[in-house]
Amino acid sequence: MLPFDQRTGKIWYDGALVDWADARLHVLSHGLHYASSIFEGIRVYGGTPFLLREHIARLGSSARLLDFGLAYGADELHEATRTVVAEAGITEGYVRINAWRGSEIIQTAALHTSVHTSVAAWELPEGYYAAADALDKGVALVIGRYRRPSPEYAPVKSKAAGNYMIGTVSKNEALRAGFDDALLLDDRGNFVEATGAHLFFTRDGALHTPTTRCTIDGITRACVLAIAEREGIACEVGDLPPAFAGEADGAFLCGTACEILPVSRIGDHCYDLGGNDVLRRIVTGYRELTEGRAEVLVPE
Repeated sequence: MLPFDQRTGKIWYDGALVDWADARLHVLSHGLHYASSIFEGIRVYGGTPFLLREHIARLGSSARLLDFGLAYGADELHEATRTVVAEAGITEGYVRINAWRGSEIIQTAALHTSVHTSVAAWELPEGYYAAADALDKGVALVIGRYRRPSPEYAPVKSKAAGNYMIGTVSKNEALRAGFDDALLLDDRGNFVEATGAHLFFTRDGALHTPTTRCTIDGITRACVLAIAEREGIACEVGDLPPAFAGEADGAFLCGTACEILPVSRIGDHCYDLGGNDVLRRIVTGYRELTEGRAEVLVPE
């Protein structure tokens, strides 16, 4: 895959479209040194960014949690995103919005730094998040060695770059061990999520999912919960210890990038993907949303 800094096109950078190669920041930017950086990822379906306003709203919330304000309002970011997607001629793709503190000062405190914003978009190649046949074969997961911190220990509700450090290390280790991703536990030893997606289990016709006490409130997760309610599928949200993986009859991940991704194995416990009616109904329901064949379920 072509490295991202070698691509061509336009990126919206601090209020204007610039050439892809010119969308750069200084190596002494606060966001690079102290992780004062946030982002959102948005899928594009049929040329339209999916649930864009919900993602932009969460971006603003993330900024407030990291103690800075965005330099641009929601309407301007909405228009910038649509402009970038149209400029690139993307039908099916992905948008990344970033905001970060600038280079006025390099020390922990950053009360008077500028805040910069960028919007980029690209087409998603097959197998970008998981193998091209993952929807049929599922993905294999292993429990990672690092845990998500308690909300008392870190701003876990912010989609902040620093919160993904644990995910990067954990997924690298999972891939080296022959798995597709890692599952992360919380400070109490319960399931939280995968490294970049939320986790659901199926058991006896019902859904079970961890709380979001130690992680962001997922927009795709909210869609899954709404689909389940519409379909009459019971869903229990609560603490799920690792032993629950062996009690469930199925599992899947969900997120903007991976959509709905079946799980074939967690550690040594395998799941039969065939005949899982709950999983099938969730996959179908989400596809109907993204293809515009059903009403978009706006997360609360």
